[in-house]
Amino acid sequence: MTDQKSLRPPERTASDIARELREQFTRRLYEITGTQAQPDPVLGALFHSLAVQIDRVYQEADQVFFAAALDDLIRGLGMPARLARPAQAVVQFSQIQGREAVSPEVELIGYQASGEQIVFAPDTTVDIAPIELVFAAIAEGGRLTTLPGARLPWANVPILPGTSTPTDIAAAAPVIFLAFDTDPGHLSRIGIFVETTGPAAGIATTLARSPWQLLDAAGRVTERGVMRSTLTRGGMRRLRFFSDSTMAPAEAEVSRVLPLVGGVYGGSLWVMPDLPADRRWKSHPPPAVAQAVPKLMPPGQERALDRQLVWLQIPLPAGTRGAGGQIARFAVNCVTASNVEVWSEQIDFDRMGSVVSHRPLGSTDRHVMGVLSVVGETGTPYLEVSDLEAAAGAGRFRYRGNARFEFVPARQASGRFDSYAMLRLLYCDGDAGNGIGVGEIKQIRSELPKNPILRVANLTPAKGGAAPPQYQDARDRFAELLRTRERVVTAADIEIAARATEPRIGRVDVESASEITDAGLGLVTHVTAVVSPDDFADPEAELARLRTELETYLGERCMIGQRIAVSIRPERSGR
Repeated sequence: MTDQKSLRPPERTASDIARELREQFTRRLYEITGTQAQPDPVLGALFHSLAVQIDRVYQEADQVFFAAALDDLIRGLGMPARLARPAQAVVQFSQIQGREAVSPEVELIGYQASGEQIVFAPDTTVDIAPIELVFAAIAEGGRLTTLPGARLPWANVPILPGTSTPTDIAAAAPVIFLAFDTDPGHLSRIGIFVETTGPAAGIATTLARSPWQLLDAAGRVTERGVMRSTLTRGGMRRLRFFSDSTMAPAEAEVSRVLPLVGGVYGGSLWVMPDLPADRRWKSHPPPAVAQAVPKLMPPGQERALDRQLVWLQIPLPAGTRGAGGQIARFAVNCVTASNVEVWSEQIDFDRMGSVVSHRPLGSTDRHVMGVLSVVGETGTPYLEVSDLEAAAGAGRFRYRGNARFEFVPARQASGRFDSYAMLRLLYCDGDAGNGIGVGEIKQIRSELPKNPILRVANLTPAKGGAAPPQYQDARDRFAELLRTRERVVTAADIEIAARATEPRIGRVDVESASEITDAGLGLVTHVTAVVSPDDFADPEAELARLRTELETYLGERCMIGQRIAVSIRPERSGR
C-alpha cells in the first residue's frame, strides 16, 4: 500500500510560512501607506508564533484527517468499534431489607491493594430480596448428596456439604435440587451464582444445556414450569419459560449503549425470569426426595424443610459424571459487575461549536465505551451528525475516537445558540480493574431507598480487563470490511472477519460438516482461531470472552440455517 498522503503543501515548513507572512505584510503596508516596512522584532516574533500554530494544524490534519475519515466510513458500515475490555467480578448483596431492582447505573466501589478506587457497575438489572437458599443437593449414583451454599436462616445453622443418603430416584442422570425461602416476590429476577471447583467450562456448559424446572404446588414438574437459558449482558444466562415468550425486563440506559457480549464469570450466573403470580409455586419437599431430605438435616432440624418453600430441579444430561464434585457453592442475590463508570461533564462552546479532547482527571488510561447522552442547556437532546432525519436547528455531536468530540450548538426558537451542553459518557479503566481481591468491592455509592444499610462484597477476584486492541492500519481494516461486506459465506470471509474483529488472531482454521442438532440435521461450521497466549494479559479470562464474542459476531453474519461454533486454540509462537 502506498504511503499516506499529506495535506501540507510540498516542502512547506514553519519558516516558509513565517517568511510568506512577512512578505504579505510588507506588500500590503506599501500598497496602503506607500512606505517600506522596517524590521520589527515584535512583529517577527508574532509572525513566527502564528507560523508555528499553522504548521501544527497541518501536522494534526495529517495525523487525524485520514484516520478519522476511514473511521467514519467503517462506523457507517456497521463495523463494531474497538473498545476496552472491562474487568469482571461476581458480587453478592447482603443485609437486604426489601425487594429492590439493582441496575447497571448503580455504582460499586472496589479497592486496589494500593488503595486506588475503581468504579464497577452491575452488568444487567436484577432484583435483590430477602431470600435464602435453604437446601442444595444432587441425586447421583443412587444417593442424595448435599452441596455447599445452603443454610437454615431461622436456626442460623448451615447445611454441611458432602452428607449423603440413599435415594430411590430411578434416573439415568444426576438431578440437582434447590430449595429457597423467599419473600412474596418469589424468585423473580433473582441472580443465582454457581461457583465451580475448577475450570468453569465443563459444569457451566452442562447447566446451560439442562432445563431448569420450577416445581409446582405438589412438588412435581409441569410443562409450565420448565425454563431454558439464553445469553444476556456480561455473558450471564437469563432463564425463560419454555412454554411461552415472557418478555425480558426493559434494559437500563447503560445496557442499551454498551451491550457487553461476554465476561469471565458470566457463564456461572443465572438470572431468573419475571415470574407471573400463577407460577409463584411453593411446596413441601418433592415426593422424589421427601424421604431422604430429613436424613440430611443437622441434628434437631430433621423436619426443618417441612414447610412451603420454592423448589427448583435441574436434571443434567445423561452420561454426566462427577457433577457434584465440580460445584463449589451456590449463592443468591448475585450479579456480575464490570469496571464501567458513568461520567458527566459540562462542555462550553460558542455559536461555531467546539472540538474537545475529553479525559477525566487527565488520565490517558481511561477509555470511552460509548456516549449515553448529550443534552443542551434547554434540555434538548443532541443528535449524532450521521442522523439525517434531525431538524435543521438541532444540536449535533460526533465522536472521533481517542476521546475527541465535536459539537455543533443547537439553535433555539428565539434564534439564540446554546452556550453549553451536558455530556454523559461511559468510561472503562480496562486492566486497572484486574487484581481486586475477594471482598474488596465493598462500597455502594448510589442510593437505594428500600435498602439504606445494604452491603456488597465480591465473591471472586476481578479479572479480564484489557485496553482496546491496537490495529496496525485503519486502511487494512477498511479493506477487510469491504471484502466481506459484513457477510460471511466462504472460508476466506470467515478468516477475514475474525482477523478484523481481533487482530491478535494468528491463524483461522475453518471446517464445515452436517450434524444432528436440537432442530434436526443442520450445517455446522467449526471455526478454530489460533492465538498466542503471550499476547494476552490474562489468557484464561480473555480467551473465554474472545470465543463468545467471536461466535456471536460470526453467527450474526452467516447464512440462514448455518450454525457457527468457535473454539480458541492457544499456541505459543516460536520466538
